[in-house]
Parts: sequence; C-alpha cells; structure tokens
Amino acid sequence: MQHGSMTDILDQKDIEILKSMKFDSRKPMGTVGENLGISKATVSRRVAKMEEEGLIRKYCLDIDHGKMGVMKSLVAVQIMGVPVSVVIENLKAHKEVGYVYKTFGDHHIVFEMYTKNVDDLYDFIQARLLNMPAVRNVEVDVLVERTSFNDNPELHVYESEIKGKE
Repeated sequence: MQHGSMTDILDQKDIEILKSMKFDSRKPMGTVGENLGISKATVSRRVAKMEEEGLIRKYCLDIDHGKMGVMKSLVAVQIMGVPVSVVIENLKAHKEVGYVYKTFGDHHIVFEMYTKNVDDLYDFIQARLLNMPAVRNVEVDVLVERTSFNDNPELHVYESEIKGKE
C-alpha cells in the first residue's frame, strides 16, 4: 500500500495502541482499550488493519540469550562480484544466523550470529563465511550487554512527524 507521506499511515490512536502492545503484545485488547479510553472493538479493528497492511508483522518473545549461555554478535560483510541475495541465500542454511540486514554504508549486509563462544564464532567465519562466494571483508562485534533507553523510538519519530504537521 503506497502512502503520500510518512504520516498518512497512522493516527495518534494507532500510535498509542502500538506503544501499549509493543511492551507486552499479549496484553488483552480490552485492557489496551481501557487504558486508552477506547473500546475493545476499536482496538481490535485497528490492530487487524495494521496487521493487514503489514505494519504489524508478528508477535514475538524477547529471550535473554545471555542467561542461556549463548553469545550474540553482529557480523558485517562486504560482498564483491555477486548480488547480495546470493550471500543471503547461503546464510539461510545456517541456523545460528538471526536477522540479516541489507545495509547502506561500509558493508553490504549485517547479520546477527549466535554461538556458544568466541571459538565457535571464529570457526563459523573461517570455515563457512569466508568460503561463501564473493565474501570479502568481515567485521565482528560481540554484543556484551543491551540497555534500552526508549521503548518506542520508531514510534516517537513517527509521532513527532504527525505533531509537526498539526
């Protein structure tokens, strides 16, 4: 669905619904509505519309991988000579790989990598990643600790855009 500008997609009620659900997506629609002063039916209808439009893609858990003894890293890769999609297809075969992002900058892709330790990460890079076609430069950052400063930064940016138009 194409929209004229960023602020054509959501209104303030939608943003408030998303803020409420983002922290706890299992919160009942009735509770969300009660907290926002709107009906459960209105919340349900708006959420269904946002799901239909692909704005809400899925509902998921936030698992603390560190407590499980799993190390998370960001791996940045430069690719030469083949389309980025070729390397992304190769990465699909590796269950240790999480989200893959196409990027604009020093690297062509950045992906999340989960391993038990640095040795396993090094083995993956040496034995598998560097053997993929056209993978050139690889840089790695091991993520040590995550701190959240703002629960809804993307909604804040969108909301400030709406308020700027008023």
